[in-house]
Amino acid sequence: MGIICTQVYWVRKAYELRERQFLQSVTKALTKAAHDIARTEKGIPLGVQVIPLSPSYFLVNLDAPIDSRKLDFYLGAHLQIQQILAGYEYGVYDESNGEIIYSQSPDASVRPPGERLGFAVRSPYYFVVRFPDQVQYLTQQLDNWILASLIVLLITSYFSYLLYQTLNQKRRTEDQREFINNMTHEFQTPISSIKLATDVLSSPRIIDQPDRMFKYVRMVQEETQRLQHQVETVLTVARSEKGTFQLHPETVDLHELLANIADRHGDYLRLDLQARFPVIQADRLHLTNVISNLLDNAVKYSPNDPKIRLISRTESGQLVLMVKDNGIGISPEHQPYIFNAFYRAPGVNAHSVKGFGLGLSYVQKIVKAHRWKLELFSAPGRGSSFCIRIPQPALQPEKSSRFWFLSRLGREPVLEQS
Repeated sequence: MGIICTQVYWVRKAYELRERQFLQSVTKALTKAAHDIARTEKGIPLGVQVIPLSPSYFLVNLDAPIDSRKLDFYLGAHLQIQQILAGYEYGVYDESNGEIIYSQSPDASVRPPGERLGFAVRSPYYFVVRFPDQVQYLTQQLDNWILASLIVLLITSYFSYLLYQTLNQKRRTEDQREFINNMTHEFQTPISSIKLATDVLSSPRIIDQPDRMFKYVRMVQEETQRLQHQVETVLTVARSEKGTFQLHPETVDLHELLANIADRHGDYLRLDLQARFPVIQADRLHLTNVISNLLDNAVKYSPNDPKIRLISRTESGQLVLMVKDNGIGISPEHQPYIFNAFYRAPGVNAHSVKGFGLGLSYVQKIVKAHRWKLELFSAPGRGSSFCIRIPQPALQPEKSSRFWFLSRLGREPVLEQS
C-alpha cells in the first residue's frame, strides 16, 4: 500500500508539473501572438493581457482591433514554436453586437463563462482560446509514468496474492496438523478398547463366563462400528473435495426420519415439527448424517444441561429444517470459516471436545449437492441455530394433506405440481 500510494503521489505531482508547464507555454505563445497581431504599422507594440480562466481556457485582451487572418497565422505559429501540439479552438468577440466570430470552430463552448468576463475584459478587443483535449494531451505525455505505475501495481498485486496464499496455506497446514492430532486421539480410543476386549476374549477362561464374553463381543462391535463411522466420515469429505461422490435421492418423510433420529437421544432433544408437507426428495443416508452431525455438534458445544430443538416449518414455499441449541455459540469473526475442512474455532480444547473439524464441512457439501441453502444464526453465549432451506413445488392444500396421510400409511403417492 505504501508503494502504491507513493507511486500515485508522484504521478499526480508529475501531472501537476506538466499542467503548469502547459499553462506557461500557452501563456507565452498567446502573449507573443497578441503582440504580433496588435503591432502597428510602425512596429510599436501595444498593451496585451493574457488571462487564464481555467487550465484549458484563455482570454487575451488587446488595445487594437483584431485581424482574423493575422490571428489565425500567428496563433498557430507561436503555439508550434512553444511545442504545443494539442488541438485548440478560438473565437473573436465583437462587443458591438455581442456575438463571437468563429475562425476555426462553430462550437459555442469557445465562449468563456459570462460571469467571469466582468473582471477579465478591460478592452473591447479580445479573443478566447480553448483546448478541449487538454487533459488527454497532458495524460499522453505521462505514458511512461502511467506504464511504470501499472507495472508496479501488477507486481504489488502479485506479491499480495502470494502473501495471501502463503498465509492461507499456513492456516490450512495448522488446521491439518490439528486434524491429524485429533484423528490420532479419536482412533486411539476405539483401538484401545478393541485391544482390551480381544485380550480378554483370547483368555481360555472367558468360555466359562458367557455373559462377560457377550459383553466384550458387544464392545468390539460397538467400537468397530464407531471406528468405521469415523473412517467413512473422513473418506466422504475427501470424496466431496474431489467431487466424486454421488447422491441417490429417494422419497423421504422428513418428520419420520427426525423422529427416528430423536429416539437415539435423550430428553434434552425436543421435536417441534410443524411443516405442512414434510415429504422431500433426498439421499436418506447423507441426510441422516447431516442431521446427526448437527445434533452431535449441538450436544458437544452445549453446557451441562443441553436443550436442543429440532424444528420444521413451511415458509414461502420452502421447507425449513432447523437445529437449535443453547450452547456456547460462535463469534461473528469465526462464522465465515467454520464450514472449512479441519477448522475448529479457537478457544475450544481440541481433545476435550471430540471431533475432526470435518462435520460442518460435510454438512455444507451435502446441502449444496442437494441444491438447498444452509444458514447459520449464532452469538457467543446465546447458542447456535443451523437452518436448512429446502425448496418445494407449490401444492394445493388438499393434495398436501392427502400426501401426508398416504405417506403415514406407507403408500407412495404421485407428486403433482400445481
